[in-house]
Amino acid sequence: MGPEATAELYLQVIKLFQKKFAAKYDSDYPEITIYNLPLLDVVEQLGGEVKTRDMLVNGVKKLAEAGVDFIAIPCNTVEYCLPEMRKVVSIPIISILEEVDKLVRRNGFIRLGVLSTKMTIAKGLYGRALKKVVLITPTPVQQDRITKIILNVMSGKKDYLDRAFLRKIIKRLKDKGAEKVILGCTELPLIIQRNADTIDTIEILAQAIVEKSIKVQENFNKGSNISLQRGI
Repeated sequence: MGPEATAELYLQVIKLFQKKFAAKYDSDYPEITIYNLPLLDVVEQLGGEVKTRDMLVNGVKKLAEAGVDFIAIPCNTVEYCLPEMRKVVSIPIISILEEVDKLVRRNGFIRLGVLSTKMTIAKGLYGRALKKVVLITPTPVQQDRITKIILNVMSGKKDYLDRAFLRKIIKRLKDKGAEKVILGCTELPLIIQRNADTIDTIEILAQAIVEKSIKVQENFNKGSNISLQRGI
């Protein structure tokens, strides 16, 4: 969610295995199951909150039934349903927001900008996840434009004017005191490359996936009850 963000996440996981562990053969990579869930709109508005929640819950059930050892969802917005998803499966679900919080605490950030979907802002997801951080967000007018840009990216349009607008907003948030600006939608890193001013949530999730996968394999090698599939 969305498909291109998922593809980018997959690619980053593969590249991390190549870089960190010199992966070369097919057997050097973990088994990965990708389930593309055609979810209702969560960018502009929730297209039926109950139905969206039910689709997500059924989605994680399907992955659990496939025998994976843990689940990663490359979408910030749907984390409003994370508690419900975690209730129905016994395997871990990696949270983008929790991984961002770990990075924030490691670095001691106290003021951060957030670029995300309108629904992520409306649900206050980053406000709840980063409790001790002052969050600086775009104005409502700017947010409307950001939401449209996200939809453009989802449809394969990466316009240079959209890219320029995002860079301008990042600079404005930095001028307001943000130490970094979170790219809090997994479509945004597809149009704005990570730099010294930004936190890329796809990259953070990819790193967490690789770390978790290695731990799963280590536990399996020690003779634990971890599933042989080592799936993601």
